[in-house]
Amino acid sequence: MHNRTTGTARLTSRRRRTAAALLCAAGLALSATACNEDLAQDGGSSQSPAKDQQPSASASKGTDQGGKGEEGGKDGDKAVDGDAGKTLPLGQPTALTYRRANKTATLEIAAKSVRKGTQADLANLTLDAKARTLQPYYVTMTFKNIGDKSLHYPFLNTPTSVRDGQGNQGKVLITPDDAVASCPGKDPDDFAAGAKTTLCKIFLLPKSETPSVVLYTGDFDKDPVYWKATQG
Repeated sequence: MHNRTTGTARLTSRRRRTAAALLCAAGLALSATACNEDLAQDGGSSQSPAKDQQPSASASKGTDQGGKGEEGGKDGDKAVDGDAGKTLPLGQPTALTYRRANKTATLEIAAKSVRKGTQADLANLTLDAKARTLQPYYVTMTFKNIGDKSLHYPFLNTPTSVRDGQGNQGKVLITPDDAVASCPGKDPDDFAAGAKTTLCKIFLLPKSETPSVVLYTGDFDKDPVYWKATQG
């Protein structure tokens, strides 16, 4: 009697899982999450990959990521957004999605260098007393439009940020175009398919801190890409 009951329960469980799977496949009014939960409760598994919130501990060495991402670049030799959430060596390029409002493109970008500046470089700028006590750093980024869409007034360098060794965000110094000769950062008005440009951005950090990583958030639906702020 006990074996018959157990066998009936297993048959019922299998039938329930089969019915849930058929409903999901038929596209009825069940969300993907609800389908996964129904299958999990009957002994199936719901495996939703968690999104990394911190840069990867191991730096990518620039190897092929194994297939194209959501949108392949013209070169097609690396997954677009395949380095999201990873920490790359300074200078290593990566392909990612750039999305702002109605602007979308596929870019290849790299944090090329991080240089220590001086307050003397900023002498002609109007800064408050607090800013005058901070240490400027110049972050140079390279950009290439590897997709087939042209960007009008793209503000390419806006998503670039810096964090210090404590994980705190560096303060962006907003200046008129090319106001600091040692850090030119005039954004192009138009960035056509195949176009390249190099831009610099100024960040202010406490003098007791130094940059740890440069990060670029091309698409807010994806993790940033990180670069070590120093060579090696």
